[in-house]
Amino acid sequence: MTLRFIFSFFIISSLLFHFKVSDNGMILSSAIAQHQQDETTARDTTYIRLLNERAEALMQVGEKDSAKVLIDEALTLARFLNDIEGESIAARNLAFFYSGRGTPEKIISEIAPIFERYEGTAMEIQIGNQMGTAYNMMGNYQEGLEFYQRMKELAEQRGETRMAIGITQNIGNSYKSLGDIPAAIESYLTSLELAEELGDTLIMAVVLDNLASINVNQGNFEIAENYLHQALEMNISNNHRNNLITNYMSFGGLYKNMGRHEEALQYYNLVLEIADELGNVLSRMQALYNIGLLYTDMQEYDLAMENFRQSQELSSQNNIFIGSFFNQVGKGNVYKELGNYSRAIELYENALSIAKSVNATDFIKGTLENLYEAHELAGNIESAFIYLKEYTALTDSIARTERDEALARQEALLGLRLERENRLLLEETIQAQQTAAIITRVALVLIVAALLGIIVLYRNKKKANILLRQRTEELSEVNAMKGRLLSMLAHDLRSPISSIQGVVYMIREKLLDGEDIEKALSQIDMQLQQDINTLTNYLEWAQNQKNGIAADMKPINLKNLARDAFFEIKRTADNKGIFTQNHLKDDLFVLGDDHMMRVILRNLLSNAAKFVEAGDRISISAIENGQHVSISVSDTGPGISPERLANIFKPFYKGSRGTSGEIGTGLGLSICQEFAEKQNGSLNVESEIGKGTTFTISLLKAEEHEPVESNLN
Repeated sequence: MTLRFIFSFFIISSLLFHFKVSDNGMILSSAIAQHQQDETTARDTTYIRLLNERAEALMQVGEKDSAKVLIDEALTLARFLNDIEGESIAARNLAFFYSGRGTPEKIISEIAPIFERYEGTAMEIQIGNQMGTAYNMMGNYQEGLEFYQRMKELAEQRGETRMAIGITQNIGNSYKSLGDIPAAIESYLTSLELAEELGDTLIMAVVLDNLASINVNQGNFEIAENYLHQALEMNISNNHRNNLITNYMSFGGLYKNMGRHEEALQYYNLVLEIADELGNVLSRMQALYNIGLLYTDMQEYDLAMENFRQSQELSSQNNIFIGSFFNQVGKGNVYKELGNYSRAIELYENALSIAKSVNATDFIKGTLENLYEAHELAGNIESAFIYLKEYTALTDSIARTERDEALARQEALLGLRLERENRLLLEETIQAQQTAAIITRVALVLIVAALLGIIVLYRNKKKANILLRQRTEELSEVNAMKGRLLSMLAHDLRSPISSIQGVVYMIREKLLDGEDIEKALSQIDMQLQQDINTLTNYLEWAQNQKNGIAADMKPINLKNLARDAFFEIKRTADNKGIFTQNHLKDDLFVLGDDHMMRVILRNLLSNAAKFVEAGDRISISAIENGQHVSISVSDTGPGISPERLANIFKPFYKGSRGTSGEIGTGLGLSICQEFAEKQNGSLNVESEIGKGTTFTISLLKAEEHEPVESNLN
């Protein structure tokens, strides 16, 4: 018998018994029955708590199926007894169960419709947080963001600080998925700062892992690796096993992106070990899938398919729809690489069916793109066009929605900021008026006796006015510089983005084909790289102007640094047919700041690539002169006129366009010169029309050093 059946039988028996006694007897018997019923209810609600605690413990050790049985029993009994608190705990556990199974649509279909039942309970915030995560897992990022924001506000109202911090970093995940990287970083940094104040290394490790993910996507591998090592140290010292899984998975993704396949495989295998120890089926499925992707990159297609097969098998056995979706796509990618387009299309269509069944917008969009490419490679132009049309319509819809939401959010934030600034200004004005009135009244009463005091006050006021004037002038200069920077940024990015949009339109309308498309795509590739350099230079300059950047002087391996810098302009060089040469010795070290030297070399090589033609050369060499090293970046381009040389290091000075129409920010060389001087060095230029240009950085030679490895293989 179930507990619910036993309890119902007790109530019915009591009613039958009391029906036969006298009126007085009925009153007494009813009181006894009520007391017994209350005791039974109390015992049953206590039992519900025990069921919930046992279910939570089973999920923590990976026994999810056993936990699900207890969760269902707790839900059934809690609803029968109208025990809302007990039901809310069971609902929270059910949400964790479905999330761990990779079936977020179950959370939305089973818990979302009755979420209002749990309003006001202790579990309301945790259930709402899980619902936000479910929407994110299904690709409905805006709905997830809205749930997170509601739960964060509620957590702050209730004083649940740790929960508020955790939801703040989840909000960062939503912004990242929506493509709003600045907002994502702001959320991550806010939660990191608050977690540091609490000394909560669990949250700190999670946030550092998320920051690393953003930097991997942006190609900032060195920063990402540093964040991951910090998170790893915290997880190991606190024995956060589940966090270690995430940490090792991120290391695998980092090294995969860097082309360091063996190291990536080692970390994925560590994920498998811990997942097996904890019985974490979802993490094992994810690790196998990522290993499949890694082997695909390594062109080890048999090994890739075997790992996809194992991951798919786990997904099917445990009803993890996300795993089924991704493994269909992974296997489709392998068949596409092997040229078996019909099989690839079949797998992509299976994945599309899964994504559409749960309305996962982001997954639908990616799969439509895969189907378009596969049909195009197979020569099915008509089918490819159908999928391209559907992909374009969905992308445009998403873009419009995201744009409108971003504009609304921006308008709200600006409105709040202006209101706050006006209020503060008004308060300061009133305070100043009150202070002035008091001073005036006191001065009038004591004008004769306090003449000396008035003189002192006058002098102080004069000093204050001078200081105020200075501050006002400084503020005006800052505002003017900010306006100039924003104006130039808008000008420098609007035209290239419009050009890219035009090329995309011509491709979409089939106005270009064959070789013309390849040329257009190469042009877009170079333009995007140029835009990235433009943004980077503006940010570097703005940071230096705002706070100043101090040099962290250490021995630097020039050979490795130059190799990394050449890698950043590789696509531009390949597109333009430029030859690159690294003449630096392996054991040549200078004393400098690694970050500043990367900025200098990136800008000098990028500038050289703008102004040379196909067949020209760009090279880096060095000459040792006693305690100094002169590093030269040379090109065989058209050279620079004397008029331009005279102004070339001035901020915001823009010269002529590059050979492919490239334009610069006017800040790159200014930044390079400032950074060279901050490292106790110098930057000079020599050029001759028709023969080329050479920029020379002079730095101190490092007397002692240890071998330094490059970030790139």
